[in-house]
Amino acid sequence: MNLNKLSPLLQLVLLYEQYVSVEAFEEVTGQNILEQEWTVIVQYFEQLSEVNSRIPFSYNEISDRFAFVKINKDYIDALSNENSVFYIELPRVMQYIAIENSNAVCAPYSIHRPQSYNVTGKGVLLAVIDSGIDYSHLDFRNADGTTRILALWDQSIEGTPPQGFSIGAYYSNKQIDEALQQDSIIERLEIVPSVDVLGHGTAVAGVASGNGRASGGQNIGIAPEADLLIVKMNSRGTTLEDFRGPTNADVMRGIAFAITEATRLNMPLSLVAGVGLNEGGHVGSSSLEVFMNQMSLVWPSNMTVGTGNEANKERHTSGRVRQGEIKNVQIAIDAGQRFYTSNLYKNYVDGMSFVIIAPNGEKTDIIPDMNGNVAYVFGNTSVLINISTDPFTAQVQTLVLLLEGFGTATVDSGIWTIQIIGDNIIDGRYNIWSTVTNPVIRTARFLEPDPFTTLTIPSTAELITSVASINGKTLQILNASGRGFTADERVKPDVAAPGLNVMVPEAGTEDKYTFYSGSSIASGFVCGAYALFMQYGLRVNPQSYLYGEALKGLVIKYAKRPTQFDSYPNPAYGYGILCVSAVLEALKTIYNQ
Repeated sequence: MNLNKLSPLLQLVLLYEQYVSVEAFEEVTGQNILEQEWTVIVQYFEQLSEVNSRIPFSYNEISDRFAFVKINKDYIDALSNENSVFYIELPRVMQYIAIENSNAVCAPYSIHRPQSYNVTGKGVLLAVIDSGIDYSHLDFRNADGTTRILALWDQSIEGTPPQGFSIGAYYSNKQIDEALQQDSIIERLEIVPSVDVLGHGTAVAGVASGNGRASGGQNIGIAPEADLLIVKMNSRGTTLEDFRGPTNADVMRGIAFAITEATRLNMPLSLVAGVGLNEGGHVGSSSLEVFMNQMSLVWPSNMTVGTGNEANKERHTSGRVRQGEIKNVQIAIDAGQRFYTSNLYKNYVDGMSFVIIAPNGEKTDIIPDMNGNVAYVFGNTSVLINISTDPFTAQVQTLVLLLEGFGTATVDSGIWTIQIIGDNIIDGRYNIWSTVTNPVIRTARFLEPDPFTTLTIPSTAELITSVASINGKTLQILNASGRGFTADERVKPDVAAPGLNVMVPEAGTEDKYTFYSGSSIASGFVCGAYALFMQYGLRVNPQSYLYGEALKGLVIKYAKRPTQFDSYPNPAYGYGILCVSAVLEALKTIYNQ
């Protein structure tokens, strides 16, 4: 087994499968550990067909570097020894990063769109990779009642998947129109049985592109005439409290599908994905971020994500250990938890050792940072530890801690301690993030949390636009909004946008609205704005798309920077607050010249 090619979690599960519960594996990876075949994300150098002639597996290549491989877990060892295979990892469950406010405590924020530039997003494909959409809501239908959705891919149900993919069901706009002609919801769902049970995707789509038909034109999204492309990702549950989100693999599938559709339709693409996770070094090197960077260069597009809502959740801590010093990082874990995971990242050049101390005082041996994998059992808790070098950036080393209730027990509650020993220190900095297993209920917290570098992944990716969330009336940053900068000190977020009590279309209704908050809502503003800018460019020169880093540069340059808050760029707002009219005025000047 080539451990350098296996992700830390995959190493631990393969080596210590007897300690990993069905529940924990499903909550973290979205898969059943008891099944003999697992789906893994594989990065490779060449075509996998030659490898497949030697090792049995099925696979779906989604780019010239990434594939999803379904393989007997006993063959993962052999796969890791193939020269053309660079890295293998288990998918990771992500969380949606907006919440519904059924009882808004502040006056709701309504969406305002510049009227004087005659841009509506027409001719631009706007993709929402999220929890789906209520396609019957009037805000996503034309004046004649037909749908504005060009295609809908529901990954969570069985049917005919889109070409090039092996899961889910694809529905064309003709099929959606046929469903909308039916008299009852039951009859509609017999034709297009896709439902946004969470309402999250419907909310984000409404901010980005709702046309306001249900409100008589009062509550209009940013780009009301953009054509919609919807991906409902795999998920489970009906509320944020019991919801198991999609995996990063589902997001990657959705992005690949959107790029394929935009290419086929020959339309510029503005895409928003409303999910995030904590697992990763927060330097833009996770597989999802590498993939998004790669795909952003395949076709004229801009991709937008929120920075998450982790700043006040006490799931991040950081510090600096000196030569010969011992730092104690304490984690309070509530009773009743089946498992807990965290990820520590440090500079590879620093020599550190670690000790894990349980609430009852039991402790591990001193574990050097070149140790690999170890396992202990303390009381009712199994303690699994992996130390690996990040294959994507040689300067980063990670320690993954997985605590599992042994057998049917839960993790021993109380204060757990990660003891960090400075053996041979040059830099000494470290960051630790707890896994988000529930975005609403906090089950563990660091006793000395750090609200900075709490951006969720993939918002630390270089070539996407990362959006923080503000109160649209006071312009104050929201307490929960994920803060920068990245762990390698790049400026993220890029900009901020309204994300508190925004009125959005309500899933499960044709003509009602509700209020949502969070950085997914803020990212919907920016996604819609990109569609307006792209349309402006198309109108001036239909043969040359306006997109990518050049367009993001304009958004950053012409952001609003209220002087009462901070100097810019800063970890809360990035370069400032999205200002659509300023960018459009700049485009007008540029094209006139």
